Amino acid sequence: MIDGGCPRTPTAPNRSSAEVNIPGWSIRRALEAQGLVDLYWGTSQAQEDVGDASRPETVQDVSEAVAAARTYLSAWLTIAPSAARELQGIDTSPNAFALGNSAWRGLQALAAYAQAKQAGAGGNFWSWCERGEAFSWPASSKRLAMRESETLRNGRHAESRIFEVDPQVGLGPRVFMEAHLKVSEGGGALAPRIYFYDDTDGATGRIHVGFVGPHFLVPNSKA
Repeated sequence: MIDGGCPRTPTAPNRSSAEVNIPGWSIRRALEAQGLVDLYWGTSQAQEDVGDASRPETVQDVSEAVAAARTYLSAWLTIAPSAARELQGIDTSPNAFALGNSAWRGLQALAAYAQAKQAGAGGNFWSWCERGEAFSWPASSKRLAMRESETLRNGRHAESRIFEVDPQVGLGPRVFMEAHLKVSEGGGALAPRIYFYDDTDGATGRIHVGFVGPHFLVPNSKA
């Protein structure tokens, strides 16, 4: 039976007058108004040097992004041995390079969040990204979901979200994961998804990635 205690998707907070004074906030709002918010998230990556200086800036495809994460992000991120699934179609697509680097960016965001939590930061991944921290991922429903719909959670597709996890988490060898990065917008069959379990407040203090693969392997209630 699927545990119903997974975190709810945070709603967008009300903007206070103090929030307007956060560095970069007005720039972000202006870019959002023009539909260019990805420029903000992209440039925020250069605000802080996090992690190994030898970490590659780019990768060739999603498979290489997974391999790089296992090599360079292992202090904060655990990728299950079975996580990478049917990546050949994605890796040989015309957008393989762009998708690979979007996945690499997402995996680095998860690792940077786990690193921040280990250093005492509060909140969940959504709220951390919402603050525009260095290496953060776009905190928008088009790029990030912290919870699946009730229809999916209670329907026939829920089983496709049960993935391998490190037993040290304490929930057994497999766990239901619903939080995920949308590596590309839209729900096309090959659109990559990265499903993860946040144990930064738990026994391991890490992010556990259970799935990296095409959307057709994790269909939604419309499929």
